[in-house]
Amino acid sequence: MKFSFLLPSKNRVELLKLAVDSILRQNYRDVEIVISDNASEQDYAGFVAGLRDERIVYRRMAEPVSVTENWNNALSIATGDYVLMLGDDDALAPWFVEKVSKLIDSAGQQPDIVYFSAFHYCYPNVLPGSMEGYLADIRNSAFLGNRVGAFSLPIETARSVAKAACDFRYQFGFNSQHFLFRAGFLKEISAMGSIFQSPYPDTFAAVVSFLKAGSIMAVPEPMAIIGISPKSFGYYYFNDQQTEGYEFLNNAKVSAEVSDSLRGVLLPGDRNNTNWLIAVEVARRALAKDFALTVNIGRYRKLQIVAFLRNVYLQGVRQPSEIDEFLKSLTPLERLMCRALWALVAAAKLCGRIFVRGIFKVVDRLLGQFWPAKVTMMDIGRHSNIGDAFNWLAAREKSNLGGK
Repeated sequence: MKFSFLLPSKNRVELLKLAVDSILRQNYRDVEIVISDNASEQDYAGFVAGLRDERIVYRRMAEPVSVTENWNNALSIATGDYVLMLGDDDALAPWFVEKVSKLIDSAGQQPDIVYFSAFHYCYPNVLPGSMEGYLADIRNSAFLGNRVGAFSLPIETARSVAKAACDFRYQFGFNSQHFLFRAGFLKEISAMGSIFQSPYPDTFAAVVSFLKAGSIMAVPEPMAIIGISPKSFGYYYFNDQQTEGYEFLNNAKVSAEVSDSLRGVLLPGDRNNTNWLIAVEVARRALAKDFALTVNIGRYRKLQIVAFLRNVYLQGVRQPSEIDEFLKSLTPLERLMCRALWALVAAAKLCGRIFVRGIFKVVDRLLGQFWPAKVTMMDIGRHSNIGDAFNWLAAREKSNLGGK
């Protein structure tokens, strides 16, 4: 069984080296590493040539393209039986391929998707409040719960959480690092286009694949390491630099048909919600022949109203003219909701910023957008990059195996 690991990248060769190293250090030979260089200024070709490993396939785009286009370029090159999309600042967990291959073999029939939990590794000096960085075991999927050991995910459960995404409820991890796809399954659904579409290709892929899959193996154990580096979108997002983050992605292309359908619907607030909306709307259209999906526009707009007011009161980023324009874009009922929340937050502000944050925390709980993740922090000692996290996990795994 051959595994293809896709690594689209641009001007982050120092991070890519660590991702590649985590794959080459797997205790499994039949792997393919596809590096799709998005017209970088750095010497990717020299790095690949220096490794002298025939399992690495390198392609360079002639000119810069969007993130989604680069993902699809990498996918088009892959020749493995199973395919995993990794970010260039991510890594595999030690023994990933050996463990997953055994799970697939034991299943009898090859599943369309192997879905697994993941570690999150945050580099030092990236997130406010966590400047020392961290490694954490993040369980953010409702169906994993406290389960132990791989199991077959009921199709009705998979479809339920996928449809919940269209209701702007995050009940399972959308990140591509959670999904190992059977290559044959991707070919089977290629009639609707690539598995990666929209400004959020992983959100689109998560919804479409969970609706279309005939079999899904769920693995509660974290099998990959999702990186949050100084050069990742996560850095911009969690440091309140969303505009810079989306410019970094260069991924705003949307078809005229979708743009026209959403005209008058989109609101400022949190661009994560807006790209989420576009992703599920593109998914709804792609699956129209098979599923009658409903995208909850009203709930999206409620989330954006809350996000807009959060920006005003906690970040102070709106001018009075922007606020007036925002209010004009709301329906009378939405405007009433906005003004009620506005008055509540304004009263809380008199008592201090901590009370304002408290109000928004209560509102967030009521909206229930995100499944409450189970987070286990891991004490890995001094560290500076994701390679240190990989080494710590490898040492722990070796110890658990009795030093074998």
